[in-house]
Amino acid sequence: MRKYIVIIVIFILATVVNAADRVVLLEDFTNCGCGPCWSFEPILNAFISAHSEDLAVVRPHVSWPSANDPIYVANPAEQNYRKSIYGVNSVPWLQFDGAIKASSSSGGLLSAFNTRMAVPCHLEIQVDNYAADGAGTIQITLIAEEALGDTNLKVHAILVESKIPGAGYFSSSTFEQAFREELFGSIGEDVSFGPSYPDTVVTTVDYDTGTWVFEFIHLAVFVQNHASSATEVHNAWYGFLGAVTGMEEQEPEGLNSNEPVILVSPNPSNGSISITSRKLSGGTGVLTIYDTSGRSVASRTVAEDEASQFEIGETGVYFARITSGGLIATSRIVVVR
Repeated sequence: MRKYIVIIVIFILATVVNAADRVVLLEDFTNCGCGPCWSFEPILNAFISAHSEDLAVVRPHVSWPSANDPIYVANPAEQNYRKSIYGVNSVPWLQFDGAIKASSSSGGLLSAFNTRMAVPCHLEIQVDNYAADGAGTIQITLIAEEALGDTNLKVHAILVESKIPGAGYFSSSTFEQAFREELFGSIGEDVSFGPSYPDTVVTTVDYDTGTWVFEFIHLAVFVQNHASSATEVHNAWYGFLGAVTGMEEQEPEGLNSNEPVILVSPNPSNGSISITSRKLSGGTGVLTIYDTSGRSVASRTVAEDEASQFEIGETGVYFARITSGGLIATSRIVVVR
C-alpha cells in the first residue's frame, strides 16, 4: 500500500534576539521496585502537570531495586548511559537541566525549576515531524543567538511513552514519560555553533514507534554539554508525537503579538513562493532563505505587507528568516517538484 506523508508544522517561531524561551529538561530516574519512587509519584505528577508548558520530561529506569523493571529491561544500554552522566546511585533521582539534583519534595522541585528558569537562554529549538503510519523523520533546527560557552555539545532526541501498565509498586497505576529510545544513539549527536552569530544548525533523524502506542508518545529534544566537568542542558523542546494532523492554512501564532510574522504562500510549493512579512520595526526588515545546511540561498531587504517573490530550484525543506529591529521570526518552507 502506498504511504502518504503527513507534513506537520510543530510550530512557527518568533523570538527576541538573546532571549529565547527556556524549556527545562526534567529527568526522573526511577524503578518499579522503589517504594519511595511510588510514594513520591503523586507529588511529581502534580508538579509536571502544573508546569507542563515549560518542562521536557524523561523518566529513565534503572536496574535496582528490581532487576526486572520492564522499562529498564526494554532498553538498558541507553538508560544506563543517562545514569552514568550524573553518577546516579539512588532513586528517585531528579535532575533538572543536567545541572541540579533536586530533593524529592514539592519544595525541592520548585526550587530547582525556578533556578533554571532564571538562567538566560540563547538557544532556540524548532522541531518538524514528517510522519506516516507511526514512522517518519524528525527535523531539528537549532538557532544559537550567541556563543553558548561550551564546545563539547551534543543534541539528543528521546522518545518517551506514557500510559504503560505499571509493575511492582506501580502495578495499580501506569508508567508515565517512560524512556523508550534515544534516536541519535546513547551519546547523542555532536553539534557546534559559530564563529558568527546567530548561527543555525539543522539535523534529521528517522524513527519508528513499532509496537509502542503512537498516541501516547512524546519527543524530548535537548542540547547538552558533555564536558567532563559539566552536564548543563542549554535548552529543551517537548512535543506530543502522536498529534498528527495535516498542514492547514492558518495564520501564525505570532500574528496577534508585537513580534514579526512571516506568511509563505503556497506552502508546500513547486519552488515559486511569495513571502509577506508583517509587524516589522520601522516597516522594513531583512529576509533570508536558508537550506537545511544553513547556507543562504536568497536574501533581500523587504517592506512590511509587501509580497516578495522567490524561486527555489531544488526540492527540499528551507527556512525563511526575517530580522527587524532586533527581533527575529523563522518559518519553514517545503518545496516539492
